[in-house]
Amino acid sequence: MGSRCFSCGKKLAWWQNIPILSFIFLRGRCFYCGSRISWQYPIVEFLVGLLAVAVYWRVWGIGSILIPAPTLFDVSMKGAEKTINHLLFFSAFSALFLVAAYDFRTKIIDSHFLYIFGAFAAVEFLLRYPAGGIAGDLVSSFSIALFFYLLWRFSGGRWMGRGDANLAFFISLFLGWPMNSAALFVSFWLGGAVGILLLIFKSGKFGLKSEIPFGPFMASAAFVVWYFGDFFRELIKAFVL
Repeated sequence: MGSRCFSCGKKLAWWQNIPILSFIFLRGRCFYCGSRISWQYPIVEFLVGLLAVAVYWRVWGIGSILIPAPTLFDVSMKGAEKTINHLLFFSAFSALFLVAAYDFRTKIIDSHFLYIFGAFAAVEFLLRYPAGGIAGDLVSSFSIALFFYLLWRFSGGRWMGRGDANLAFFISLFLGWPMNSAALFVSFWLGGAVGILLLIFKSGKFGLKSEIPFGPFMASAAFVVWYFGDFFRELIKAFVL
């Protein structure tokens, strides 16, 4: 059927559907009716493109600015195995991105997107430990999910949503112990930092009782901890030892 303008319903031509570039060429307006196109579209397109590049760098060992030589994957891994990992992680983070984007816009964790991510998380969990040793990951995942559930239960939904507990479980299962604990701390750090900034720069529109969806912070923390896995492993070792 193809994409259509939400205002006039006209079917968009192929050159009006080029990510980011079409928005620039059309100056943020529909070619037919002139209605404004939301900035959310180019932002989402940019973030998805950035996600694709970042996952490729991490899986294939090209590295990053902060960590030149990631060791998440065995350097001797064959091309076919890396391709499978690439597809798995990109698909998982794409689903997680949809969860975060929907939560950001509606303050609701969409169950369809969540279970798609959960399926990829389960696959990664099973592939990570084909020979056993999964108790630590399961216990930590249920514990973190229980923590979020209790926050929701005792606050009556003011501090956290019930869907956040489900998302926390799948993210924890996806990352495994102890990386899921690192993601937990990073998510609260990000949420606190953004909350403080909003209070400072939008004091007239934003207050302590305003609701901020926590899903985007959990998703961002999951990706940061996954991508900079070597750094967080060393950091955890330093604190533990």
